Amino acid sequence: MYYARPSIYIERTDATVPDTVLLRTDIAAFVGIARRGPLDTPVPVESFRQFQAQFGEFTGVGYLAYAVRGFFENGGRRCWVVRVANRDAIGGAQPAATIMADLAAQPTLKIEASSSGTWGNVLTLEWMIESGTTAISRPAETTSRYATVGSTAGFERGTLVRIEQLGKAAIYRVISAVDSERRRLNWVHPEPHAGLASDRALTEMDSTQPLRITRVAYELTVKEGGRVRAVYRNLHLVASHERFVSRVLAAPDYRPYWLRSGEWERPADLPRSPEPIMIQSLVEDESAIPQPLAFTPGAAIALTGGIDGLALLSEYDFVGEPVAPGDRDFARHRKTRGLQSLVGGEEIALVAMPDIHIRPDPDPVYQPQPRPPRDPCLPCPPPAPAQIFHQPVPAGELPPTFDNATIARLQTTLLAHCETQGDRFAVLSVPYGLATDSTSAREELILWRGQFETRYGALYVPWLEVIEPRGTAPTRLIPACGHVTGAIARTDLASGVHWAPGNLPLFGLTDLGHTFDDTDHGELNLAGLNTVRGEFGRPQVLAGARTLSHDPDWRFINIVRLVLTLKKAIDIVMRDIVFEPNSATTRVAVTASLTALLQLFFERGAFRGTTPEQSYFVRCDDVTTPAEARDLGQLIALVGIAPSTPCEFIVLRVGREHNTLLVTLFDPKEIQP
Repeated sequence: MYYARPSIYIERTDATVPDTVLLRTDIAAFVGIARRGPLDTPVPVESFRQFQAQFGEFTGVGYLAYAVRGFFENGGRRCWVVRVANRDAIGGAQPAATIMADLAAQPTLKIEASSSGTWGNVLTLEWMIESGTTAISRPAETTSRYATVGSTAGFERGTLVRIEQLGKAAIYRVISAVDSERRRLNWVHPEPHAGLASDRALTEMDSTQPLRITRVAYELTVKEGGRVRAVYRNLHLVASHERFVSRVLAAPDYRPYWLRSGEWERPADLPRSPEPIMIQSLVEDESAIPQPLAFTPGAAIALTGGIDGLALLSEYDFVGEPVAPGDRDFARHRKTRGLQSLVGGEEIALVAMPDIHIRPDPDPVYQPQPRPPRDPCLPCPPPAPAQIFHQPVPAGELPPTFDNATIARLQTTLLAHCETQGDRFAVLSVPYGLATDSTSAREELILWRGQFETRYGALYVPWLEVIEPRGTAPTRLIPACGHVTGAIARTDLASGVHWAPGNLPLFGLTDLGHTFDDTDHGELNLAGLNTVRGEFGRPQVLAGARTLSHDPDWRFINIVRLVLTLKKAIDIVMRDIVFEPNSATTRVAVTASLTALLQLFFERGAFRGTTPEQSYFVRCDDVTTPAEARDLGQLIALVGIAPSTPCEFIVLRVGREHNTLLVTLFDPKEIQP
């Protein structure tokens, strides 16, 4: 509204109708094995390139990378990834590391790979002393507290400098302040309370002779497998310097937004790609003047001791256990593993654990290419190129193969996790043997499905054959959960969560691990097993959209996920109602808020009716909230919806009547699915 005359204006607004609640139901979470990356910490990624930057390339010891690639190839846009490994003190995952000492042979820096694993064992470091900024002092204008030089350019507060004088051993000081106007380098700050802990007067030198003052800074080159990965310049050893080496290469903070103090909403930006290394200072005394590092310039220093932590991998590492309110930090850290690390992430709607089915395949070790021969026909053959030796990739650990009983327990835990969270849906695959063995009868698959009774998950068969980028074989069989989750996300984004994720083409696969005929498909579908089918001339498609529930009301995936989404949206809308007066006015406001929310879903086609009255109702009055409930502080609203049911069976009656072709539909009551 436009106002021209200065005055008091009153605007009347309807405060009972909430703002539009937009919930993303396409965001997935994957728990599995990766080459690198933080352990038991959810990391968001929005492309497969981002996954590779955080967790590395494909590996034969895990299906996680294949599943995430399938998710993005099939239309997924955002997912959370959790890397799992054993974290025990003995035999658990460890980062490759090395210790740097100073000229006095004292440990100064601990340098580690940015995450645990054998991948860090191929990292090498090359230190160089940067071409120093040097200044000559003026003896007549120099005291024990400062030195006057011709120019202070290149010197900063917190810079470590080497001070030399003819006939004396070099000593080191930290610049406490730089006075560019007077061209002074202060060893002791002129203001008593503004100095550094390392302030020290210079009394060891002859005040009548000039001083040669040289800045001490370093350049660090990090190589991975002989290739330059990163170069860091202008690194310093003093903690007060803005380019302090432990500050520039500090351990990254991968904590998800729901664990950070004051960050209740998802940040717009994604975590940066991790640096290959992180550096920790081992000097605890801030008043000590650091000594330069001891190294041979340009010499390679290898990181060693990296462990993948896969040999001792157990089902506990995949799921962890719930954290009790009274647990101390150590207990919380021990329990928060794998699936348990996802607790609290409100935006996660789909969950999969592909690597509980892992069948490890060792990664290949590539030898260096042979030296090309000289061309004898040339009048002056060029000199042979220098032989390049590639450091071989060390063989990593292989995880154990879980038996079917362990897989069933893990899937049961995953389903219980989704039910406890109340807004998540699990995407499951059957074990490798049941999904690929041509001798396995459909009765065995149905028996496997019979172990579960819940509406919070769905089971898919068979496994999928995808291109193998590692070069060990043309293709590799993987669980279908990644591709299926991507297809579900694609449907949610294009049509809405109320749309059944069936008859959807899958992308990024070459074949199926097993094929089912029409009879098998029918039996499996009635049992609640969703199949992926491929026919000649048609792409492979999802040929089922059923949950693991025998309850007809919760038979279809889209109905369950629609209700879960509604519950979550209502929870968000109703948060501001808590502690409001339990009066008729509040109940009217609740009715208006819920009606506005359901109308939004109705307009998007989530319900079956053609009018709001046919599609949903909301009641919040003295009948739903009687006096007894009000005395207990309760406000009860009744919400009813008519979700649209997918059309699984389209049955046509084809006949002839008076020489005219007649096509009619069966009455739905005649169809017994």
